[in-house]
Parts: sequence; structure tokens; C-alpha cells
Amino acid sequence: MTFSASFDNAIHGQWDPWLIVLSCLVAWLASGLGLSIGERMQEADNRLRRGIWLIAGAGMMGLGVWSMHFTGMLALRLPLPMQYDVGLTLLSLVPAVLASGYALRIMVRPMATPGYCVLGGLVLGTGIGTMHYLGMEAMRMPVAVRYDATLFILSIAVALALGVGAMLAHRYCVRHRRLIHLDRRLFGIAACIALAISGMHYIAMSATFYLPVPAPHHTPETSSSWLAVSVSGVVTLLLLIAALSVFIDRRLQRHARQSTMSREQLMEVIAAINDAFLLFDAQGRIVLSNRAFTTMTGYTSSDIQGKPLSVLEHSPESAQVNRDIRHHITANGHWQGEIKARRKNGQAFPARLSVSRVEYSSHTTMCHYVATLQDLSARREAEAKIHRLAHHDSLTDLPNRQTLYTRLGAVQAACHTREQSGALIMLDIDNFKALNDSRGNAAGDMLLRHVARRLKRFARHEHDLARLGGNEFALVVTGLPFDRDAAMTKLRHHMSTVRQVIGGVYDLDDHSHTTTHSLGGVWFGDDDVVADELVKRASLALSRAKQDGGNTSYVFHPEMEDALQDRLWMEAELRQAIQDEQMRLYYQPQVDAEGTIIGAETLIRWQHPERGMISPGAFIPLAETTGLILPMGQWVLAKACSRLARWATDPALADLQLSVNVSVHQFQQHDFVAQVLTTLADHQAPPERLTLELTESLLLANVESVIDKMMQLKRHGVSFSLDDFGTGYSSLAYLKRLPFNALKIDVSFVRDVLVEANDAAIVKTIIALADSLQLKTVAEGVETLPQRDFLARLGCHHYQGYYYGRPSPVETFEALVTPPPAQHTTLR
Repeated sequence: MTFSASFDNAIHGQWDPWLIVLSCLVAWLASGLGLSIGERMQEADNRLRRGIWLIAGAGMMGLGVWSMHFTGMLALRLPLPMQYDVGLTLLSLVPAVLASGYALRIMVRPMATPGYCVLGGLVLGTGIGTMHYLGMEAMRMPVAVRYDATLFILSIAVALALGVGAMLAHRYCVRHRRLIHLDRRLFGIAACIALAISGMHYIAMSATFYLPVPAPHHTPETSSSWLAVSVSGVVTLLLLIAALSVFIDRRLQRHARQSTMSREQLMEVIAAINDAFLLFDAQGRIVLSNRAFTTMTGYTSSDIQGKPLSVLEHSPESAQVNRDIRHHITANGHWQGEIKARRKNGQAFPARLSVSRVEYSSHTTMCHYVATLQDLSARREAEAKIHRLAHHDSLTDLPNRQTLYTRLGAVQAACHTREQSGALIMLDIDNFKALNDSRGNAAGDMLLRHVARRLKRFARHEHDLARLGGNEFALVVTGLPFDRDAAMTKLRHHMSTVRQVIGGVYDLDDHSHTTTHSLGGVWFGDDDVVADELVKRASLALSRAKQDGGNTSYVFHPEMEDALQDRLWMEAELRQAIQDEQMRLYYQPQVDAEGTIIGAETLIRWQHPERGMISPGAFIPLAETTGLILPMGQWVLAKACSRLARWATDPALADLQLSVNVSVHQFQQHDFVAQVLTTLADHQAPPERLTLELTESLLLANVESVIDKMMQLKRHGVSFSLDDFGTGYSSLAYLKRLPFNALKIDVSFVRDVLVEANDAAIVKTIIALADSLQLKTVAEGVETLPQRDFLARLGCHHYQGYYYGRPSPVETFEALVTPPPAQHTTLR
């Protein structure tokens, strides 16, 4: 083999495209046939047959590679006589066959590793290259054959790379055999091998140059190119014959497997069926069964051989069921439905039976019946469990709200027919949230289970007691007298008994817990009140009991519903009032010892378009419970800051201090400080003229957080006053740490300060306490001059009350501070 760098005088030939295509098809056919024969190796039942199929596959693939070479050589027409060395020509077949055999041997491994696949691909590519260049050496022509080094290396690289690619592709297909049909993929792998053969051949042919030589070449052993034509034709014919043989063999093998299934194999198939299987003869007697049937019922094949289907049935109507099944199968050929079956040990179980008639085309008078049996026990248990979960509480195992409504409907229906009445009692545990917060949810759950157990003694029927959620229970009372007054008396007594029995000490593992309960009841007789309405009425009575501090019980009265409707109306109207700005700010003067107005307290009023002016006492508690106090408080603060900004531009009003009440919910907002400072900045109001009035209930919350917020605002000049002092439970230890500027004595003490010695003593103590803390005191509710003088003697010198002015619109208040100039009259 000679390489040269100059090919200027090379002889060039012509390529026949049809022969090129034919050569590639021969390579593809040979590769596919070799792979198909390799698949037959895996189906062979002994080692000898596998060896024969391996030799056949290697021979067919090697012959195909060999034939492709000669067909490709014929595709190049050179203006030269061409002859072959027979020995070398035959020798070139050997590497192709050996490489093909090695590759097929790896392919038929159950699970070839990637390393083996790469090795097989390299061997296959090497065999292809060796075969080609040996075949080239067998050619005898009157020229010198030279090779381009680059293309020579490229031809070998192509053979190796595509060989490895084909092997890895085959491994991938084998690994995914359950997902794709391998036979359809073999031709793709064969195409990859054919591409390796053809690519290597034609790149190698392009690397070959034919150079004239001055001396004639030695005499060839074989004349003419008949050898190439013969080899190509004969091999192609052999490939077609082999392909046909493989196809016929596979069909015969498949047909043999299908036609030789024995009774034992059929029994194994039946045994593998997951459902219980039965085969009946024409008289309805059991012929055979499978293992699943034995597992399900306990009956073996010998136990039920020749027995009718009724041996399995448990219900008294089994004879009728058998007749129905026979009639339906005769008419339609099949039947399916549920039966009550029994096991060998006598245990009954629900089952689904499906029976079909089998008729044979070869025996028109012969038929069998096949049946499958499914055990529905697990399904019925699951359905029962789901039903119970849907209608019972998972914690206490009591009925839930849906079941309670059904029970109420049934009890009401019974009241109409038995001339009796009933009642619904709803109850919850007082301060249950405190237990959860302090001891954890586990302790709360344990208490709920204990309460449920005590309540069960009052339930005549399983569904008379229900848990509605949280710590709320419902108890249905039946058998009350039909007379309303007698029934109400008995209901109140029953509620009192229930409250006493379920209240008291409960042992919660590591500690004991004492509970009280709130109860609300509603009576019902022959009136048609839906269950949802009864629950709502009982809830209203329960809410009334909780509002009164708990540990009590109430029976529903229509006035409760009227009160609820009023509350709902007011809540809706209050929301609309905030949106429509129906709120008004009134100002009540605050004066010093000389009676000079030094500021005012802002008081909110509601100017309703239909009901007129509504007092704060009617809507402020509602705003607190509904959360509407937050937007309302922000609106008041914004209006106050806007008013302070206007006063700052008027010398007569610039020194006034304006007090704004702040609710607990408003102050506890995490961004309260930012809200106040932003509002002051937006309106350009002087912070030192703003006083925020806080109640003592705020001090029961997070004191450290309260102090931090107050100090932040204090640094910006905002003042603080403690409103209604003396009515709460503030600790003096906390009070001295809080940066208040003033204490306001509650109006309840000032009102009777002249007639009640206790009130006078309290006021005196408050003033003394404020002096010791260096705080200003403001007395609220001063209505008379004697009250004012008494407070002054005690040391209080700032006042607020009707004696100095009622709450009024801003125009009226400003007129008090800056009275109009005196009118001068002329005497006539």
C-alpha cells in the first residue's frame, strides 16, 4: 500500500449511479438479513441451533459486505483492463465474515454493556476496512495504485464510527424492547451498518488514484471482470434466498408455538388470571377453577368439581337468582351482577359475578360457560369508611353537620305524627382558645374527646349528638311535651343539667383543666322550620350566652333574631357610610385652670341619611368587632391632621392641641407608626400639636411593642394621653415606663365626685399618682362649677365637659376660640 502526495497524472474513471445505488441496497439487505438471523439465535432452543444461526448470520452479512465491494467496483468504469487475483479475492471475504460474526455475537447478548458494544463496533469497522483494502490488493491493472493519506484515514474512521453507532443503536432498541417493536428497528440499524460499509468503500475509492507506469504490469492470473459480476449476482441471489428462508422459518416457528399449546399451558394461563375463574359445562356444573378462586373462597378444584353455581350463594333467594341467570344467558348469551356469596368456612361476602356462554364453531351442539368472580368486600368496606368519614367527625367520631341536619329532619317529621316536640342545643367550651394557645392543639383535641364522651350520655340516638367544628357541639333533644310552655320549662332544666354535668375538671394527661360551657337552645314543635334555620337560631342563643361571659345558657327568643337583623343592617350601612363619607368630626373643648381653651378632643359622629345622627356608642363596638375601626380610625387621623395644618396658619388657633382616640386594633397594626408619620407629612401638620389618646386595655397587650411605638412617635413630637384612667387594670409598673403626657380621669368618677366619697377618693388618688409621675391630669365630664372647683382643690387644673362646651362641629368650636368682634350700637 503506497501513499503519494502528487496525483496530477492520475487516470480518472466514470461512476455509474445505478450501480452505486445497487451496492448500497445490497449492503443494507445483507446487514438487515444478518441482524434478523441474529434474532433467530435468541429464539433457538439449544446451543447447536444458536451456533448454526450465528454462522449463517455472519456468512450472510460478510457475503453482503463482500458483494457490496465488488458491486461498487463495477460502478467505477476505468479506461483500463481489470482482472483479479482469485486467492486474495477469496481471502478478503474472511475478515468480513469474522467481524460480522463477532458483532452479531455481542448483539444477541441479553444485555450487552456499552463497552462491549463499542468493541463490537470497532471490530466490525476494522473488518470492513480490511476486506476492502484486501480486495483492492487483489485487483490487477496496468497502473500503479496510490492512496491519499487523509482520505485513507477518513475511510477507516467512518467505518469504525458508524460501526460503533450501529452497535449502540441496537443496544438502545433492545433496552426499550417493550416500548417499540425491535423488528421494525432492525432495518434502521442495518442502514447504519450499510452506511458504514458504503461510506468506507466510497471514501476509500476516492482515496485511490491510478497512475500510469512506463513498464507493462505482470501477467494477471484471471482475465476479464467476470469475477466481480458473478460474485455480485450470486451473493445477491443468496441473500434473497436466505431472507426468504428466514421469513418462512419464523412464520413456521410462530405457527408451531401457537398450535402446540398443551392443556397444561392453558391451565397456567387460566391460573394467571387475577380474578376468580370458573368453567361450567352445558348443564351448569363446574368443570375447573383457578388459584384465584381457591384463594378467594377456600374451595379447591376437587371440592367443587361437578357442583352447580348455587354452592357459592348465600342468600335465601339463591334459587331465584340461578333461574334469572339461566334465563338471561339463554336470551343474551351473558349475565353480570352482584350476588351474596359464601366462602368454604361459611363466611358471607358480596361478589360481582360475570357469566358468558362459549359456543364452538366446530361443535355446534357443544357449549361451555365461563364465569369470573370478584370479591367486593374490600370495596364495600372502603365505601363504608368513606361514607362514615363524610358523615362523621374524624377527631371525636361524632356525626357532623350534614348528619345533624338529616337527623333534625327526621325528628321534626316524628313530632308531627307523635304529637311531641323537640329541641336543638348548641354548646361550646368557654376560653377554649386559651387552652390551645397555652397547652397546644394536642391538649385541646384531648379535651374535645372527653367532652364528647360526657355528652353521649344525653344522646338517645347515635345521631342526636354532633360536632359542628372547632369546639362547638350540637345535641338533639327528643320526647319533649307538645305544649310549648311545658316544653320550654323542661328544655331549660335539661340545658342546666347538661351544663353542670359536662363542666368541671378534666384530666389531660400531665395536667388537669377546669372548664365551663355556654349553651344555646331552640325549641321546635309542629312548625315547619328547616334545619338550617334551627341551627341559626340556636347559634344566636349561644352567642347571647357567650356575650354574657359564658358559663350560662339561653333559649332562643325572636328578639334575638331582630337584634341580629339590626346588627347586620348596621354593619352594611356602616360600610356604606365609610365609603360615602357620612362620618362627621365633632370637637369638644379642653380648658386650663383659667378656663382658656387649650385644645379639643375629636369625637366621631355618624350622619345617617335616614336615621339622622347616630351616637358612637351604637356603632363603635360594631366597628371594633368587624374590623371597620381600621379605615375609620385612619380617616379620623387624616381629618385631624388636616385640621391641625389649617390651624397652624391662623395665629388665634395655632397653639391648640388636638386629641385623637386610637383603638387597640389600630395601634396594634405593624405599620401604625409609619401611618401616623405619613399622615402628618401628607397634610404638613405640626406633630407637637397632636395627642393620641390610648385606653388601658391596650396595656394588656404586648407592652414592649407598645412602648417601642410610643417612643418612636414621641421622638417626632407626638404626645400621648391615657384615656378613661381608673376603669381598667393597668399595672403601675408598666405605667411608669410608658411615655404618657397626661392621664384623663374617667367621667364615671367625676360625675359623682361631690356625692360619693369613694369616687372622690379615687379621683384624689389619680391626681396624686399623676403628680408623682409628673403627668398632667384632665378631668372628663365636668358639668357644674362645684365639680370644677372641687377638682381644682384636689390639684386637677385641666377640664373637659358640658360645663365648658358640648361636642360641636368645627365651625362652632372655632367660634368659641375666636369670638366675633363686639357689635357697637349708636344711641338715638
